[in-house]
Amino acid sequence: MSPYRPSLGEPACLPPPEIWRSIFSLATCSAASYAVDYEPFRPPRELEETAHYLEHEALRLKTCLALVRVCKFWRTLAEEFLYEDVRIMNSRALQSLVYGLHRSAKEEGSEGYGRYIKRLEITSKPTLFKNQTNTLPFRLPFPVHELFPIHMGDLLRYCSRLEILVRPVLRLDAEDINFWGALIAKPIEGSRPFCPHLKRLEWSDNDLDMRFFGTTNGKRLSEIISHSPNLRYLFLSSDRPDALAHLPLGKSLRTLRLDRSHYHSRNVKEVKFKNAPGVTNLTNLVLHTTIPSTMLSFIAAVGWQLRVLEFTFAPQVTYSSNQMQRILSRCPNLEELVYHLGAPEISPLKAFQHTALKRVRLRINPEEWFAYKHVVLTQFDILAGPSFPGLEQILLHDSSKSFVRRDSASPLLMRMTDRGCPVVYEDGSLVPFHQ
Repeated sequence: MSPYRPSLGEPACLPPPEIWRSIFSLATCSAASYAVDYEPFRPPRELEETAHYLEHEALRLKTCLALVRVCKFWRTLAEEFLYEDVRIMNSRALQSLVYGLHRSAKEEGSEGYGRYIKRLEITSKPTLFKNQTNTLPFRLPFPVHELFPIHMGDLLRYCSRLEILVRPVLRLDAEDINFWGALIAKPIEGSRPFCPHLKRLEWSDNDLDMRFFGTTNGKRLSEIISHSPNLRYLFLSSDRPDALAHLPLGKSLRTLRLDRSHYHSRNVKEVKFKNAPGVTNLTNLVLHTTIPSTMLSFIAAVGWQLRVLEFTFAPQVTYSSNQMQRILSRCPNLEELVYHLGAPEISPLKAFQHTALKRVRLRINPEEWFAYKHVVLTQFDILAGPSFPGLEQILLHDSSKSFVRRDSASPLLMRMTDRGCPVVYEDGSLVPFHQ
């Protein structure tokens, strides 16, 4: 007697929900990073947004919407991935999102779809999603001219498990300015934290914000941080000299990333950082460009606990000897220095030694940038010289292995090895050279 074999339509032949969920996860994977802790050489969001990235995100959204429309079972499984990474492009999309979150919470009697939102980006920058109203997960039950105002606090209340919040640079665009102005018009109030799971916050605050909103944008930033007791990563791009002074930074903060664009430090009064004593676990500092004296004052207050300092990719930018000394002298316990080889250029330190530095992490990517020979020689002169007497290792991030193919590589590698400071790849293998 042959064994019984169920037909294809019977439940016994269907994969279990765990298998479907794994398939959906692979099919709807976001191109955005979900990292909430420090990772070396991470580019800012605007440099990640290539045409390929935007096409991938458009396809991901299309795939998610297709999955939730197949059947009730697939909808239950795919809802998580539809809302996991949300990008709000305009006021209509914001209304659609909030309406859907409210309706789902009301119907379920719980947190609704808001519990799935892991990463939230708020921007009206034109992308491939612009004006694609058919991709909204919920159709609004009212015409566009009847849209009611939604404020930042309202939005965060629905995203109870949010881990990453991104607010990109404001553009000089009427739609963008009106959209953001309405969103931050009302203070975020409440006795309990709205964002207990928020671990990474990326916030841009340029001169346009000051021009159109005054101090309102900075106040909303402070309120969000005060409602985020577990914030570990803050990326702040600001033109305000006192941008860090009044933020309620706490002991959970591990990584601080700083950028500025149009700020000039002339005629700026001294800024006192009363919040610095509370930032007790900050270990990683990432700098996008040279910083004004007010930021150096903050680093002076917290620099004793820093262990990693990274200079982001900046071709044709040079840190002078004086600038390097001003930064390094404020970080006496620094153990690791991270930067692209020759981008920025680092000038020799004149009569200054940093004895605690143990590792230098260098990245080489010829597709982005490869420094001229004299720049490479100067950079290794600094590493082999007396400025870092405790240097034990150089970690080379070079996926194409292009550096060892250069004529100047072997003498430089031999020089570091003779000094007792081997050059190794990021996997720990020794970078080869010919003696």
